[in-house]
Amino acid sequence: MEKWIDYAVLDHVIAMLNDDVIRMVGFKPEHIQFFLVFVLVMSLMWVSRPIIEWMMVKNWNTFASYFTSSLITIAFLQLVDRYAMSQEQSTLPDYYWSICLLAVSSYGVMYVLFKMCKKTWTHLRERAKKQAA
Repeated sequence: MEKWIDYAVLDHVIAMLNDDVIRMVGFKPEHIQFFLVFVLVMSLMWVSRPIIEWMMVKNWNTFASYFTSSLITIAFLQLVDRYAMSQEQSTLPDYYWSICLLAVSSYGVMYVLFKMCKKTWTHLRERAKKQAA
């Protein structure tokens, strides 16, 4: 399988998450990692949603696309984790999985809250139009 996939990209990503470089810029490594995983889930949701909409009934598409993007994200993070293993210990920080799972779950919470606010706003606006008429 190593012939098919070039893992050199992961070397560059792990090197960019070097604590010393990030602290020189003024960020905490936990915040950078959270942001990167959050953006990964967001982009996978954007990519998988049309596929799920094409395949499924409209009522289940949001749940299925979030579930699919979460699974793909966790599989990718597992690939990064396995690649970072050198002998018995990982070159990734101890907080790697906790921050990654926090980013995945917080994206889901923010997405649900956004959808609820949007639906409530639409409902209130339609109600105000009916009362005005």
